[in-house]
Amino acid sequence: MHAIFVECGYALYATPGPSSTESSNTMSHFATVKGHVTYTPGDGAPLPIPEGRIEVELAADSATLSWDAGDNATGLTAIPIVEYERYVREGKIQAEA
Repeated sequence: MHAIFVECGYALYATPGPSSTESSNTMSHFATVKGHVTYTPGDGAPLPIPEGRIEVELAADSATLSWDAGDNATGLTAIPIVEYERYVREGKIQAEA
């Protein structure tokens, strides 16, 4: 079964994560958006990520964020790691303990 994620009207299909025999260089955790956080889809205008709980998967160069977008949809985007770290420093994204 595949999960369906919606980003700006486009359906993205999640693929299974690495198997137990594959290595992964990512780390996943939950956080809360507590301020104005945006992402830019393609060449479009920045769009807000709603305040509330998100799941964050960190990689060396990016952070993948997912959130409940309502109507049984999940928002999903990747932002540069430096942008994610700036949001954390500014208190706009706070990791759950």
